[in-house]
Amino acid sequence: MELSTFEIIFFSIVLIVVRVIPLLFWFFIIRLIVNSFRRKKSHTYFKNNVVIEPVTKKEQYHDISKEKLETFHIDDIEVLKDFLFRLFYQFETAYNNLDYSAMKAVSTTPLFQNYYTGISLDLEVGKKKVINDIERKNVIVYEMDSTIAKQVISAIIEVSYLEYTIDKEGKVVSGSRTKRQTEKFAVVFRKDFAQKELTNCPNCGAKLTNGECEYCKTTVSKEQFKIHSIKRIIED
Repeated sequence: MELSTFEIIFFSIVLIVVRVIPLLFWFFIIRLIVNSFRRKKSHTYFKNNVVIEPVTKKEQYHDISKEKLETFHIDDIEVLKDFLFRLFYQFETAYNNLDYSAMKAVSTTPLFQNYYTGISLDLEVGKKKVINDIERKNVIVYEMDSTIAKQVISAIIEVSYLEYTIDKEGKVVSGSRTKRQTEKFAVVFRKDFAQKELTNCPNCGAKLTNGECEYCKTTVSKEQFKIHSIKRIIED
């Protein structure tokens, strides 16, 4: 039996509805689930200091030996600890104030991008994490390494601070404005020797003259340590 043109068009439409549309439906459902997972993963992974470094009781951190310090031309480890804590404090303060320029000035590009993503996701849902009143408890420099391209310092930084999350109205939705908590973080500091010549201040963007910012007077070194990673330590 020969089908009319109308019947051919009708059955073609039916075939599309029966076969193609369900496939497209499931394709979009799967894509939505995958994107939702990626977003959720980014939102949880990139929040401040949630990358966890598990440590058992058998794993104890100690300051590196005086002999190894001398190979890096460091005479006073306490001066080094003060310097590392200041970098950590500057980064956390900039994070708390959403000061992206200050964050970028003391962090490597991968770390800055991770935290920037986390901040953006939090702000999208109307929340902001606040970290206030950071106090130094202890700093341990347990490893130092150097190559032709870079120098790396690994440290444990123990701090006491206030941490909470607020919504758009400033209401605390998690954490506490008054209850302090003490935690340890494994922090890696990195200095790249092959940095390009800086012409603008990493803090405010103004022109540099002889390594000093003409606007905010920040002194910039061609070789400077930056925070490369921060991991919260969970002790068993």
